[in-house]
Amino acid sequence: MANKAPTHRLFEDEEHAKVYAKYRPSYPKELYDKIIKYCRQSDANELSIAIDVGCGSGQSTLPLSNLCRHVTGIDISREQILEARKAASNIDFRVGSAEDMSFQGDGTVDLVTTASTIHWLDKPSFMTEVSRVLRPGGVLAVYSYGFDMIHNKEAQQLVWEGLFRTTLRDDWVPDAHMHIDNGLALIELPFNDFQRLEPLLIEREVDIDSYIGFIGSWAPWQTYKKRNRETNILTDLRQRLRTLYTDGLTGQIRPIILTSPIYVLLGRK
Repeated sequence: MANKAPTHRLFEDEEHAKVYAKYRPSYPKELYDKIIKYCRQSDANELSIAIDVGCGSGQSTLPLSNLCRHVTGIDISREQILEARKAASNIDFRVGSAEDMSFQGDGTVDLVTTASTIHWLDKPSFMTEVSRVLRPGGVLAVYSYGFDMIHNKEAQQLVWEGLFRTTLRDDWVPDAHMHIDNGLALIELPFNDFQRLEPLLIEREVDIDSYIGFIGSWAPWQTYKKRNRETNILTDLRQRLRTLYTDGLTGQIRPIILTSPIYVLLGRK
């Protein structure tokens, strides 16, 4: 198969890879329980081979190593793969394209996953390659975090209206982020056995510095920063959030509480 590159390449410099590895959230056990339950509806045997496509620095890949005997994580970014290898030595992390898994034989894979990645890919080419590597009965799991809802209206306004929809408005990739905005509603998997699960709603607490770091891992922020190298926007946002979350009696800074949806698509070859 010809070697094809993904449509977008936005996560490849060393600094971005380090920020991504440090601040991106992992995925909950509840998600993997649902994936494994679906896999075992047709085959109760142990999963042998899994490939995590667009693995980044391994947030989705590491939990798979507890579920499958052999796990490969692939990503187009060399820097992301270098970060992933620091986190785990029992996973085969390699630089590669989602649309070309020629390292893997036809019909040999039990599970292909792609986490918060599908919106960046050449989807027809990716689906063709997934269909090639999956064994009969093998599963494709596509999942992605959606946009967070902060449990504080003023903080939500600062982040999502002030930063997300105003400052960074021109730096989002419309065809990619449309899929996150609508919860993967326009993405179909090319299998007769195809399920669109109810979104998982994950409530979590993060400190302000970690949340600012998470924003710094966004692709549109990285794009904006390259054009505006002297920007103090995140420094200013951090201070405004600190003021907003400082307890007036104790002076302690409260954590940010937010709810993150996870959208899940499952398909069986």
